[in-house]
Amino acid sequence: MKTHTKFVCVSMISGLALTANATAQMSVTTIGATDAAACYENANNALSSDTAPCNKAIKDTGLTRRDQMKTYVNRGIIHNRNLDLEAAIDDFNAALEIDDDLAEAYLNRGNSFFLAGRFGDALTEYETALANDISKPWAAWYNIGLIHDAKKQPAKAREAYEKALALKPDFVLAQQKLERGE
Repeated sequence: MKTHTKFVCVSMISGLALTANATAQMSVTTIGATDAAACYENANNALSSDTAPCNKAIKDTGLTRRDQMKTYVNRGIIHNRNLDLEAAIDDFNAALEIDDDLAEAYLNRGNSFFLAGRFGDALTEYETALANDISKPWAAWYNIGLIHDAKKQPAKAREAYEKALALKPDFVLAQQKLERGE
């Protein structure tokens, strides 16, 4: 019997770099069943680049649409980590075909666009994630801050990091950005 879990977890995805100095972005992973759970674990492990459990889970005809959707998001996160941005965007699009309100898919597709240097598209995705009530809104605000940093807009970046901290006062990454004056 398959078990299904319904929570969402924020995962730090490090190593996603356009350049050696690029800052990690926040991603939101989801968890499903069986191979989907192994896919979640890989998406949540910043050192994992293995999409095999995700691929197996997506082929599982017994997987619910909800778990399939979550698995697409998680595999997309791994594709982002591997800088396979086209595959990542395809997975986030597949998740959104199942549920076009899935905030986590918008946030993570925004990460794909950010990594591709498409900051305007990334910003739109992060704002859509916020409008769709993402479970961890501080992640979206942090990523918005990263966009403004990349665009050399320090006042807007600071404002975004402050919003992230207002939502999660112990959010270390945003605290560090503010302390450094980034």
